[in-house]
Amino acid sequence: MPFCSNCGEEVSNSTKFCPKCGNAMNAENEPASNPQNNTSGINCPKCGSLIPFGNTVCLKCGTPLNQENNTAAIIIGYVGTIVGTLLFLFLGIIIGIISAVYLITRPSKSAKIHGVIIIIILVIIILIWFSYMSYVNSMRSYYYY
Repeated sequence: MPFCSNCGEEVSNSTKFCPKCGNAMNAENEPASNPQNNTSGINCPKCGSLIPFGNTVCLKCGTPLNQENNTAAIIIGYVGTIVGTLLFLFLGIIIGIISAVYLITRPSKSAKIHGVIIIIILVIIILIWFSYMSYVNSMRSYYYY
C-alpha cells in the first residue's frame, strides 16, 4: 500500500485523496479496479460514493466530511456584541471583535459572512455612541445659562 506524501498516512491503492489530510494522491497510486469491497461507512454528500468510517475527506472527490458548525460562535458574537454594548460599551466591542475575527478566519463561507455582519454592527454601534457623546457634550454648554 502507498503512503501519503504529505502526512505519511497509509492509503489504499484506489483512493484519490488521503483520508487523513485530504492531499491529492499521484496518478500512479490508482489501479484500474478497486480491490476493496468495503460496505461500512457513509455516503459522500457531494458525489455519493461510500466513505469508510474514520476518514475525514471523501476518497473519490476530496470533499471534507466534517464541516464546522459555528453556531455557538455566531450566537456569542451577536448576543455578546449587542448585550455587552448595552451593559458596558468596551465589553461589547471586545466580544464583537474577538468573535468577528474568529468567524472570518473559519473556512465556512457562512461563518465569514456572519463575521462581517458583526463588524458592521460594531461600526454602527460605535458611530451611534460617538454621535450620542457629541450631542451630550454640546448640551453641556447650555446648562451654564
